[in-house]
Amino acid sequence: MMEILIVEDDLVSSTKLQIFMKKEGYQVTIVNDGAQAWDLLQQKPFNVVITDWAMPHMDGLSLCRNIRERKGDGYIFIMLISAKDRKSDLVEGLQAGADDYLIKPVDYDEVKARLRTAERIIDLENRYFKSMSQLFQSEKMASIGQIAAGVAHEINNPIGFIKSNLLTLSDYVKDFAGLIRMYGGLIDRLKAPPAEIFSEIEAIRLHERSIDKDYLLKDAPELIRECLEGSVRVEKIVIDLKDFAHPGKEEKQSVDINRCLDSTLNVVWSEIKYKAKVHKEYGEIPLINAYVNRLSQVFMNILVNAAQAMACQGEISIRTRADETHITIEISDTGQGIPEEDLNRIFNPFFTTKEVGKGTGLGLHVSYNIIKNHHGSIDVSSKVGQGTVFTIRLPIEEEHSCLIPIEPC
Repeated sequence: MMEILIVEDDLVSSTKLQIFMKKEGYQVTIVNDGAQAWDLLQQKPFNVVITDWAMPHMDGLSLCRNIRERKGDGYIFIMLISAKDRKSDLVEGLQAGADDYLIKPVDYDEVKARLRTAERIIDLENRYFKSMSQLFQSEKMASIGQIAAGVAHEINNPIGFIKSNLLTLSDYVKDFAGLIRMYGGLIDRLKAPPAEIFSEIEAIRLHERSIDKDYLLKDAPELIRECLEGSVRVEKIVIDLKDFAHPGKEEKQSVDINRCLDSTLNVVWSEIKYKAKVHKEYGEIPLINAYVNRLSQVFMNILVNAAQAMACQGEISIRTRADETHITIEISDTGQGIPEEDLNRIFNPFFTTKEVGKGTGLGLHVSYNIIKNHHGSIDVSSKVGQGTVFTIRLPIEEEHSCLIPIEPC
Protein backbone atom coordinates (compact mmCIF):
# COMPACT_ATOMS: atom_id res chain seq x y z
CA MET A 1 0.00 0.00 0.00
CA MET A 2 1.41 3.37 -1.02
CA GLU A 3 2.26 5.90 1.67
CA ILE A 4 1.30 9.42 0.57
CA LEU A 5 2.41 12.69 2.17
CA ILE A 6 0.17 15.70 1.47
CA VAL A 7 1.85 19.09 1.94
CA GLU A 8 -0.82 21.79 1.86
CA ASP A 9 -1.36 24.90 4.00
CA ASP A 10 -5.07 25.09 3.10
CA LEU A 11 -6.87 22.82 5.58
CA VAL A 12 -10.01 22.41 3.45
CA SER A 13 -8.05 21.31 0.35
CA SER A 14 -5.81 18.92 2.27
CA THR A 15 -8.75 17.35 4.14
CA LYS A 16 -10.68 16.75 0.89
CA LEU A 17 -7.63 15.11 -0.65
CA GLN A 18 -7.10 12.96 2.43
CA ILE A 19 -10.71 11.72 2.47
CA PHE A 20 -10.60 10.91 -1.25
CA MET A 21 -7.29 9.05 -1.05
CA LYS A 22 -8.26 7.02 1.99
CA LYS A 23 -11.34 5.85 0.10
CA GLU A 24 -8.98 4.70 -2.65
CA GLY A 25 -7.03 2.65 -0.09
CA TYR A 26 -3.94 4.83 0.39
CA GLN A 27 -2.19 5.63 3.67
CA VAL A 28 -2.20 9.41 4.00
CA THR A 29 -0.29 11.88 6.22
CA ILE A 30 -0.87 15.66 6.15
CA VAL A 31 1.50 18.52 7.03
CA ASN A 32 0.91 22.20 6.32
CA ASP A 33 4.28 23.45 5.02
CA GLY A 34 7.43 22.29 3.23
CA ALA A 35 9.70 22.54 6.28
CA GLN A 36 7.50 20.13 8.27
CA ALA A 37 7.37 17.79 5.27
CA TRP A 38 11.14 17.80 4.90
CA ASP A 39 11.64 17.04 8.60
CA LEU A 40 9.16 14.16 8.38
CA LEU A 41 10.85 12.72 5.28
CA GLN A 42 14.07 12.38 7.27
CA GLN A 43 12.27 10.11 9.72
CA LYS A 44 9.80 8.13 7.63
CA PRO A 45 9.75 6.89 4.02
CA PHE A 46 6.92 7.90 1.68
CA ASN A 47 6.18 6.69 -1.84
CA VAL A 48 4.41 9.84 -3.05
CA VAL A 49 4.58 13.50 -2.00
CA ILE A 50 1.71 15.75 -3.16
CA THR A 51 2.73 19.31 -2.44
CA ASP A 52 1.30 22.77 -2.92
CA TRP A 53 3.56 25.34 -4.59
CA ALA A 54 3.03 28.43 -2.40
CA MET A 55 3.53 27.76 1.34
CA PRO A 56 5.18 29.50 4.32
CA HIS A 57 8.69 28.57 5.59
CA MET A 58 9.51 26.30 2.62
CA ASP A 59 7.62 26.36 -0.67
CA GLY A 60 6.86 23.41 -2.93
CA LEU A 61 9.76 24.05 -5.33
CA SER A 62 12.31 24.08 -2.50
CA LEU A 63 10.83 20.86 -1.14
CA CYS A 64 11.10 19.24 -4.59
CA ARG A 65 14.76 20.23 -4.86
CA ASN A 66 15.52 18.93 -1.36
CA ILE A 67 13.90 15.59 -2.10
CA ARG A 68 15.82 15.17 -5.36
CA GLU A 69 19.11 16.11 -3.71
CA ARG A 70 18.64 13.77 -0.76
CA LYS A 71 21.03 10.83 -0.49
CA GLY A 72 18.55 8.29 0.83
CA ASP A 73 17.38 5.14 -0.96
CA GLY A 74 13.99 4.63 -2.55
CA TYR A 75 12.35 6.77 -5.21
CA ILE A 76 9.77 9.38 -4.17
CA PHE A 77 7.20 10.41 -6.77
CA ILE A 78 6.42 14.14 -6.48
CA MET A 79 3.15 15.68 -7.61
CA LEU A 80 3.14 19.50 -7.55
CA ILE A 81 -0.24 21.27 -7.19
CA SER A 82 -0.74 24.95 -7.98
CA ALA A 83 -3.20 27.52 -9.28
CA LYS A 84 -0.43 28.67 -11.65
CA ASP A 85 -1.41 27.49 -15.09
CA ARG A 86 1.17 28.99 -17.42
CA LYS A 87 3.42 26.68 -19.41
CA SER A 88 6.47 28.37 -17.87
CA ASP A 89 5.16 27.45 -14.39
CA LEU A 90 4.80 23.81 -15.43
CA VAL A 91 8.36 23.79 -16.79
CA GLU A 92 9.72 25.43 -13.64
CA GLY A 93 8.00 22.84 -11.44
CA LEU A 94 9.27 19.89 -13.47
CA GLN A 95 12.80 21.35 -13.54
CA ALA A 96 12.70 21.60 -9.73
CA GLY A 97 12.19 17.83 -9.56
CA ALA A 98 8.43 17.27 -9.73
CA ASP A 99 7.23 14.23 -11.68
CA ASP A 100 3.74 15.57 -12.28
CA TYR A 101 1.84 18.85 -12.15
CA LEU A 102 -1.81 19.44 -11.25
CA ILE A 103 -3.66 22.74 -11.67
CA LYS A 104 -6.12 23.85 -8.97
CA PRO A 105 -8.95 23.24 -8.51
CA VAL A 106 -8.02 19.56 -8.82
CA ASP A 107 -10.23 16.99 -10.48
CA TYR A 108 -10.28 13.88 -8.28
CA ASP A 109 -10.71 11.48 -11.20
CA GLU A 110 -7.58 13.04 -12.66
CA VAL A 111 -5.78 12.64 -9.33
CA LYS A 112 -6.80 8.98 -9.24
CA ALA A 113 -5.47 8.37 -12.76
CA ARG A 114 -2.21 10.16 -12.04
CA LEU A 115 -1.68 8.14 -8.85
CA ARG A 116 -2.02 4.96 -10.91
CA THR A 117 0.72 6.35 -13.14
CA ALA A 118 2.79 7.10 -10.04
CA GLU A 119 2.46 3.48 -8.93
CA ARG A 120 3.78 2.27 -12.28
CA ILE A 121 6.72 4.68 -12.20
CA ILE A 122 7.61 3.76 -8.62
CA ASP A 123 7.43 0.07 -9.54
CA LEU A 124 9.76 0.67 -12.51
CA GLU A 125 12.19 2.63 -10.32
CA ASN A 126 12.23 -0.16 -7.74
CA ARG A 127 12.80 -2.76 -10.44
CA TYR A 128 15.62 -0.66 -11.85
CA PHE A 129 17.20 -0.35 -8.40
CA LYS A 130 16.92 -4.11 -7.87
CA SER A 131 18.38 -4.83 -11.31
CA MET A 132 21.30 -2.46 -10.68
CA SER A 133 21.98 -4.13 -7.32
CA GLN A 134 22.02 -7.52 -9.05
CA LEU A 135 24.29 -6.13 -11.75
CA PHE A 136 26.69 -4.75 -9.13
CA GLN A 137 26.79 -8.14 -7.38
CA SER A 138 27.18 -10.11 -10.62
CA GLU A 139 30.05 -7.92 -11.77
CA LYS A 140 31.62 -8.22 -8.33
CA MET A 141 31.47 -12.02 -8.55
CA ALA A 142 32.99 -11.87 -12.03
CA SER A 143 35.85 -9.76 -10.65
CA ILE A 144 36.40 -12.24 -7.85
CA GLY A 145 36.44 -15.04 -10.41
CA GLN A 146 39.27 -13.30 -12.24
CA ILE A 147 41.42 -13.04 -9.12
CA ALA A 148 40.38 -16.35 -7.52
CA ALA A 149 43.47 -18.28 -8.64
CA GLY A 150 45.76 -15.55 -7.31
CA VAL A 151 43.92 -15.36 -3.99
CA ALA A 152 44.16 -19.16 -3.66
CA HIS A 153 47.92 -18.85 -4.25
CA GLU A 154 48.16 -16.10 -1.63
CA ILE A 155 46.41 -18.37 0.87
CA ASN A 156 48.30 -21.54 -0.11
CA ASN A 157 51.70 -19.93 0.46
CA PRO A 158 51.25 -19.30 4.21
CA ILE A 159 49.25 -22.52 4.60
CA GLY A 160 52.18 -24.39 3.04
CA PHE A 161 54.82 -23.09 5.45
CA ILE A 162 52.43 -23.41 8.40
CA LYS A 163 52.03 -27.09 7.56
CA SER A 164 55.79 -27.52 7.11
CA ASN A 165 56.52 -25.75 10.39
CA LEU A 166 53.97 -27.84 12.27
CA LEU A 167 55.51 -31.08 10.94
CA THR A 168 58.95 -29.85 12.08
CA LEU A 169 57.54 -28.84 15.48
CA SER A 170 56.00 -32.31 15.73
CA ASP A 171 59.47 -33.86 15.33
CA TYR A 172 60.85 -31.42 17.89
CA VAL A 173 58.16 -32.48 20.34
CA LYS A 174 59.12 -36.15 19.86
CA ASP A 175 62.80 -35.33 20.51
CA PHE A 176 62.00 -33.32 23.62
CA ALA A 177 59.62 -36.00 24.84
CA GLY A 178 62.45 -38.55 24.65
CA LEU A 179 64.77 -36.19 26.47
CA ILE A 180 62.21 -35.52 29.20
CA ARG A 181 61.73 -39.27 29.69
CA MET A 182 65.49 -39.63 30.12
CA TYR A 183 65.44 -36.81 32.71
CA GLY A 184 62.68 -38.66 34.52
CA GLY A 185 64.67 -41.85 34.47
CA LEU A 186 67.65 -40.05 35.93
CA ILE A 187 65.59 -38.69 38.81
CA ASP A 188 64.35 -42.19 39.57
CA ARG A 189 67.92 -43.49 39.72
CA LEU A 190 69.40 -40.80 41.98
CA LYS A 191 69.58 -43.30 44.80
CA ALA A 192 71.58 -45.69 42.63
CA PRO A 193 75.41 -46.02 42.87
CA PRO A 194 77.33 -43.01 41.53
CA ALA A 195 78.73 -44.97 38.57
CA GLU A 196 75.24 -45.77 37.27
CA ILE A 197 74.15 -42.16 37.74
CA PHE A 198 77.18 -40.84 35.84
CA SER A 199 76.46 -43.33 33.03
CA GLU A 200 72.86 -42.09 32.84
CA ILE A 201 73.99 -38.46 32.74
CA GLU A 202 76.41 -39.19 29.92
CA ALA A 203 73.64 -40.87 27.91
CA ILE A 204 71.47 -37.78 28.37
CA ARG A 205 74.27 -35.50 27.18
CA LEU A 206 74.78 -37.66 24.11
CA HIS A 207 71.06 -37.47 23.35
CA GLU A 208 71.04 -33.68 23.79
CA ARG A 209 73.87 -33.41 21.27
CA SER A 210 72.19 -35.80 18.81
CA ILE A 211 68.96 -33.79 18.73
CA ASP A 212 70.84 -30.46 18.90
CA LYS A 213 68.88 -29.29 21.93
CA ASP A 214 70.12 -25.68 21.81
CA TYR A 215 69.06 -25.32 18.17
CA LEU A 216 65.61 -26.75 18.88
CA LEU A 217 65.11 -24.35 21.76
CA LYS A 218 66.09 -21.43 19.50
CA ASP A 219 64.18 -22.56 16.39
CA ALA A 220 60.87 -23.63 17.95
CA PRO A 221 59.72 -20.10 18.94
CA GLU A 222 60.65 -18.85 15.45
CA LEU A 223 58.57 -21.57 13.81
CA ILE A 224 55.63 -20.70 16.06
CA ARG A 225 56.01 -16.99 15.20
CA GLU A 226 55.97 -17.78 11.47
CA CYS A 227 52.87 -19.94 11.91
CA LEU A 228 51.07 -17.14 13.76
CA GLU A 229 52.06 -14.56 11.13
CA GLY A 230 50.90 -16.88 8.36
CA SER A 231 47.58 -17.54 10.05
CA VAL A 232 47.01 -13.80 10.53
CA ARG A 233 47.78 -13.24 6.83
CA VAL A 234 45.29 -15.93 5.78
CA GLU A 235 42.67 -14.58 8.19
CA LYS A 236 43.02 -11.04 6.81
CA ILE A 237 42.73 -12.23 3.20
CA VAL A 238 39.64 -14.28 4.00
CA ILE A 239 37.98 -11.46 5.99
CA ASP A 240 38.70 -8.83 3.32
CA LEU A 241 37.52 -11.15 0.54
CA LYS A 242 34.38 -12.06 2.49
CA ASP A 243 33.62 -8.40 3.19
CA PHE A 244 34.11 -7.58 -0.48
CA ALA A 245 32.05 -10.49 -1.82
CA HIS A 246 29.15 -10.18 0.61
CA PRO A 247 26.16 -8.30 -0.85
CA GLY A 248 25.88 -6.39 2.43
CA LYS A 249 23.10 -4.15 3.65
CA GLU A 250 22.02 -1.40 1.28
CA GLU A 251 22.83 1.19 3.91
CA LYS A 252 25.43 3.88 3.99
CA GLN A 253 27.94 3.95 6.83
CA SER A 254 30.93 5.98 7.96
CA VAL A 255 33.80 4.98 5.69
CA ASP A 256 37.55 5.51 6.04
CA ILE A 257 38.61 5.69 2.36
CA ASN A 258 42.28 5.04 3.18
CA ARG A 259 41.38 1.86 5.07
CA CYS A 260 38.99 0.84 2.29
CA LEU A 261 41.82 1.17 -0.24
CA ASP A 262 44.17 -0.93 1.92
CA SER A 263 41.53 -3.64 2.35
CA THR A 264 40.95 -3.78 -1.41
CA LEU A 265 44.70 -3.90 -2.07
CA ASN A 266 44.94 -6.89 0.25
CA VAL A 267 42.28 -8.74 -1.77
CA VAL A 268 43.84 -8.01 -5.19
CA TRP A 269 47.47 -8.17 -4.09
CA SER A 270 48.05 -11.46 -5.92
CA GLU A 271 47.11 -9.73 -9.18
CA ILE A 272 49.43 -6.79 -8.57
CA LYS A 273 52.57 -7.90 -6.75
CA TYR A 274 54.30 -9.56 -9.71
CA LYS A 275 53.42 -6.75 -12.13
CA ALA A 276 53.75 -3.47 -10.29
CA LYS A 277 55.22 -1.71 -7.30
CA VAL A 278 52.54 0.16 -5.35
CA HIS A 279 53.16 3.66 -3.97
CA LYS A 280 50.69 5.04 -1.43
CA GLU A 281 50.41 8.74 -0.62
CA TYR A 282 47.47 8.96 1.75
CA GLY A 283 46.40 12.36 2.96
CA GLU A 284 44.51 13.31 6.09
CA ILE A 285 40.92 12.86 4.99
CA PRO A 286 37.59 12.79 6.83
CA LEU A 287 35.18 9.91 7.10
CA ILE A 288 32.39 10.00 4.54
CA ASN A 289 28.93 8.48 4.47
CA ALA A 290 29.06 5.81 1.75
CA TYR A 291 28.41 2.23 0.63
CA VAL A 292 31.77 0.71 1.59
CA ASN A 293 31.41 -2.53 -0.42
CA ARG A 294 30.51 -0.64 -3.56
CA LEU A 295 33.48 1.71 -3.23
CA SER A 296 35.73 -1.34 -2.73
CA GLN A 297 34.32 -2.67 -5.99
CA VAL A 298 35.30 0.55 -7.79
CA PHE A 299 38.84 0.46 -6.39
CA MET A 300 39.17 -3.23 -7.23
CA ASN A 301 38.13 -2.69 -10.86
CA ILE A 302 40.61 0.15 -11.34
CA LEU A 303 43.51 -1.61 -9.57
CA VAL A 304 43.04 -4.93 -11.43
CA ASN A 305 42.75 -3.06 -14.74
CA ALA A 306 45.96 -1.18 -13.91
CA ALA A 307 47.84 -4.41 -13.19
CA GLN A 308 46.53 -6.05 -16.35
CA ALA A 309 47.68 -3.04 -18.38
CA MET A 310 51.30 -3.72 -17.43
CA ALA A 311 53.28 -5.35 -20.24
CA CYS A 312 56.24 -5.57 -17.86
CA GLN A 313 57.05 -4.48 -14.32
CA GLY A 314 55.50 -1.08 -13.67
CA GLU A 315 54.20 1.20 -10.95
CA ILE A 316 50.80 2.00 -9.46
CA SER A 317 50.37 5.13 -7.37
CA ILE A 318 47.43 5.77 -5.04
CA ARG A 319 46.90 9.26 -3.64
CA THR A 320 44.18 10.66 -1.43
CA ARG A 321 43.52 14.22 -0.36
CA ALA A 322 40.66 16.41 0.81
CA ASP A 323 39.51 19.96 0.38
CA GLU A 324 36.58 21.70 2.07
CA THR A 325 33.90 19.87 0.08
CA HIS A 326 35.34 16.71 -1.47
CA ILE A 327 37.71 13.78 -1.06
CA THR A 328 39.86 13.04 -4.11
CA ILE A 329 41.24 9.56 -4.86
CA GLU A 330 43.76 9.35 -7.66
CA ILE A 331 44.94 5.97 -8.98
CA SER A 332 47.60 6.10 -11.69
CA ASP A 333 49.62 3.44 -13.48
CA THR A 334 52.53 3.25 -15.90
CA GLY A 335 50.78 0.73 -18.12
CA GLN A 336 50.12 0.70 -21.85
CA GLY A 337 47.59 3.51 -21.74
CA ILE A 338 44.23 3.85 -23.47
CA PRO A 339 43.91 5.04 -27.09
CA GLU A 340 42.27 8.46 -27.36
CA GLU A 341 39.42 7.10 -29.47
CA ASP A 342 38.50 4.68 -26.65
CA LEU A 343 38.54 7.18 -23.76
CA ASN A 344 34.97 8.35 -24.37
CA ARG A 345 33.70 4.76 -24.41
CA ILE A 346 35.39 3.08 -21.45
CA PHE A 347 32.43 3.72 -19.13
CA ASN A 348 29.95 2.29 -21.65
CA PRO A 349 28.41 -1.10 -20.78
CA PHE A 350 30.12 -4.12 -22.37
CA PHE A 351 32.96 -2.06 -23.83
CA THR A 352 36.30 -3.78 -23.28
CA THR A 353 39.70 -3.90 -24.92
CA LYS A 354 40.60 -7.17 -23.18
CA GLU A 355 40.71 -10.59 -24.81
CA VAL A 356 37.59 -12.73 -24.78
CA GLY A 357 37.17 -14.36 -21.36
CA LYS A 358 39.31 -11.78 -19.55
CA GLY A 359 36.66 -9.15 -18.90
CA THR A 360 32.92 -8.60 -18.83
CA GLY A 361 33.00 -5.04 -20.12
CA LEU A 362 30.90 -4.04 -17.11
CA GLY A 363 33.55 -3.16 -14.53
CA LEU A 364 34.05 0.52 -15.35
CA HIS A 365 30.38 0.98 -16.27
CA VAL A 366 29.37 -0.31 -12.84
CA SER A 367 32.10 1.81 -11.22
CA TYR A 368 30.78 4.93 -12.97
CA ASN A 369 27.25 4.27 -11.69
CA ILE A 370 28.48 3.58 -8.14
CA ILE A 371 30.33 6.90 -8.00
CA LYS A 372 27.38 8.69 -9.59
CA ASN A 373 25.11 7.16 -6.93
CA HIS A 374 27.42 8.72 -4.31
CA HIS A 375 26.92 12.14 -6.00
CA GLY A 376 30.59 12.05 -6.98
CA SER A 377 32.56 12.07 -10.22
CA ILE A 378 35.05 9.74 -11.91
CA ASP A 379 37.34 10.96 -14.69
CA VAL A 380 40.10 9.35 -16.69
CA SER A 381 43.12 10.67 -18.56
CA SER A 382 45.55 8.51 -20.46
CA LYS A 383 48.40 8.50 -22.95
CA VAL A 384 49.37 5.45 -24.96
CA GLY A 385 52.72 4.14 -23.78
CA GLN A 386 52.74 6.30 -20.64
CA GLY A 387 49.85 5.14 -18.50
CA THR A 388 46.43 6.07 -17.15
CA VAL A 389 45.08 8.17 -14.28
CA PHE A 390 41.62 7.69 -12.73
CA THR A 391 40.45 10.57 -10.54
CA ILE A 392 37.49 10.05 -8.21
CA ARG A 393 35.85 12.85 -6.23
CA LEU A 394 33.39 12.10 -3.44
CA PRO A 395 31.45 14.72 -1.46
CA ILE A 396 32.17 15.24 2.22
CA GLU A 397 29.21 15.50 4.57
CA GLU A 398 29.36 17.91 7.49
CA GLU A 399 28.66 15.29 10.15
CA HIS A 400 31.82 13.44 9.11
CA SER A 401 34.28 16.31 9.08
CA CYS A 402 36.89 15.11 11.59
CA LEU A 403 40.23 14.22 10.02
CA ILE A 404 41.68 10.73 10.24
CA PRO A 405 45.29 10.53 11.51
CA ILE A 406 47.58 8.92 8.94
CA GLU A 407 49.77 5.98 9.85
CA PRO A 408 53.16 5.71 8.10
CA CYS A 409 52.92 3.53 4.96
